[in-house]
Amino acid sequence: MAVPEPHAERFGQLDALRGLAALAVFLGHSLGMLQPAPYAHGPVEWFMHSPFQLVVAGHQAVIFFFVISGFVLSLGFYSRKSSAWPFLVSRIFRLYPPYLAALAVVALLRLRVVMEPLDGFSTWINGFWLMPLKLGQLWPAVTMLADTHGGQLNPAAWSLIIEMRVSLFFPIVMILLLRFGWVRGLAFTVVLGCLAAIPSTSATDLYATLQYGVFFVMGAVLAQHRDALVSRCRSFSVIVQLGILAIAALLYTQSFWLAPASRLHVQPLDDLVAALGAAILIVVALGAPGAAILLPQPLRRLGKGAYSFYLYHFLVLLTVAHVLQRHAAIWQMWLLALVVTFLLSTLMYRVVEVPSIAAGHYFARRLNAARNPVAPLRQAA
Repeated sequence: MAVPEPHAERFGQLDALRGLAALAVFLGHSLGMLQPAPYAHGPVEWFMHSPFQLVVAGHQAVIFFFVISGFVLSLGFYSRKSSAWPFLVSRIFRLYPPYLAALAVVALLRLRVVMEPLDGFSTWINGFWLMPLKLGQLWPAVTMLADTHGGQLNPAAWSLIIEMRVSLFFPIVMILLLRFGWVRGLAFTVVLGCLAAIPSTSATDLYATLQYGVFFVMGAVLAQHRDALVSRCRSFSVIVQLGILAIAALLYTQSFWLAPASRLHVQPLDDLVAALGAAILIVVALGAPGAAILLPQPLRRLGKGAYSFYLYHFLVLLTVAHVLQRHAAIWQMWLLALVVTFLLSTLMYRVVEVPSIAAGHYFARRLNAARNPVAPLRQAA
């Protein structure tokens, strides 16, 4: 998922898009708790196979997060304000402490909350947290680089493993993009990602990292050309901008509405089309004056804490379901889970994320000063 990165050139619209993507993941996982029966016919089936699916398309939202991450992380390299080691230090502090805090919460919940089969809920949601928690499962999770046994710990953690792995190699990716140009760099990455998807067997193996790493590169290329693209978007009329927005939504959701049962749908290609739709949505959000109406301040505030929201939403959903399965309707569980997730993520953002961000920037500045002692003298002069 996309983790907000403080930067001199901060885009409030991207924070709002993160907020929307975080809500889409929450809603998608909430609907996943239902038995398949409600999807059999009627308006629900129509909704699930229409472009309106974008509001609950959790997988596509994760791809959206990756594109935004690539966009934001590349800005410092284009402006020559980022270098490899300070970037890595800042990034590890940004990702790792909040992740460890959430892992501690998972372990506590697994020890304290009684887990029983969720009667009347989907087979999918019953695949989580029912197996006994073993200490051996915690060590791979602590590293944030290996398979985290997500079904028994944090089911949403797979994308964070991808985020950390890509972050470790992102300076090299940017060097290659700047050295060989965006056309060759993006083409090579797309081909490599598609080939890597063939032997991939899980969302957290190394092949999957190559597959999903494509979307970070797409975000970086988008950031390189942001000024020209945003300027072009602003030159269009409102009608044309709305048309572009509709095209972006259609691309983003095409796997749901465009012959969904067809064998032509292959996940790597569907994901690439969704990422293209996400990239267009980013351009429209940055370039269309009317986007401020659709991306209000509450969404921007949610987007700033989207990392914690993403970290805790599934834990809260599972806990509420196990505690209240015989005492509340499912819509009441969803509403309570949403409120608790928002409150908990707001607290963890302030208590864990903000201090870890500050620590990362402090050590990154110290490292920069140690590697380039002349720079502070120049700034002082």
